[in-house]
Amino acid sequence: MTGSDTTLVVETERLTKIYGNSHIALNDVTLTIEPGCVLGLLGPNGAGKTTFLRLVLGLHRPTAGRVSVFGKPMTPNAALLRRRIGYIPTNPQFPRGMTPITYLDYIGRLFGLSRDVRKPRLAALVRAVDLLGHSSADVSQFSPGMVSRLAVAASLINEPDLLIWDEPTHGLDIEARRSMLELIKSLSHVKTLILSSHNLSDVDEVCNHAAVLSQGQLIFSGTLQELKGRIRKNHYEMDLEGDQKGVTKAVSQIKSVADVKQVTLRQRRLELVLNEQCNNSGVLSQIFNTLSDNRITLVGLRTVGQQTEQAYLDLVEKEEQRGFARIFQPAEAA
Repeated sequence: MTGSDTTLVVETERLTKIYGNSHIALNDVTLTIEPGCVLGLLGPNGAGKTTFLRLVLGLHRPTAGRVSVFGKPMTPNAALLRRRIGYIPTNPQFPRGMTPITYLDYIGRLFGLSRDVRKPRLAALVRAVDLLGHSSADVSQFSPGMVSRLAVAASLINEPDLLIWDEPTHGLDIEARRSMLELIKSLSHVKTLILSSHNLSDVDEVCNHAAVLSQGQLIFSGTLQELKGRIRKNHYEMDLEGDQKGVTKAVSQIKSVADVKQVTLRQRRLELVLNEQCNNSGVLSQIFNTLSDNRITLVGLRTVGQQTEQAYLDLVEKEEQRGFARIFQPAEAA
């Protein structure tokens, strides 16, 4: 995705991190993030997501490879680059005895903001994250949703160009999660974001790009639409309306259709699994004709499972199978 500024926000080249000369947390990751991108960083536990974020933030040094932010090398000493980044870790913690106002004022001073700049800015942020009624309360008494909103305000105090949020909806109730997602949508119009998340429905709703890590390796990078394009389009649910005898007869005929692997009828909901490599449109056309011949009305048709989630799971599963094959390939060749 391109923006008015052509400088890449983040660029990594063969980025590798090994801990203790034994654990390869990140392996040869090359990735670019353009201005205006809202990137969903996905992967199982231990895939290397947090390590990747820490390297982008300059909190760790890479074992090999490089990472650039806004066109300049990111290192532990690159304080000026980090001033342009807003970060929220998983499960943010705040000092006891501080209020939202005193904490945001403290963070503003750490960024070197003058009193005339930080005071009106923190007041605007407290209002924006709906903590005005709690601006004098001890943050140690805050609910998870209030903690998340204060973390958002803190990540924005320096008016950053890049936001890096690690599991921003973790532990939130439905209302707080909805509020967070709406905020992300608003910020996506003016900021570049990297969102690490286990909640794939969140990524599907607010992100336009995705990167998938598995066992420290980057196995996918592209638009969210490209990720969905990799989904196995072979599992469907159909809601039917019509005479029960007609439904039963149609189901019996559908079972004999070539490339129909599995048929399950529950009440008037028909679940179909097709052979993975088949032409799904051709098979579905035959099924529709069979329903029509038996005077069955198709009320609803959908793929089973949330699309982004299914595409992600398929990717990881196939990568694990390839990894297993790579391990045993030399032995077989021998």
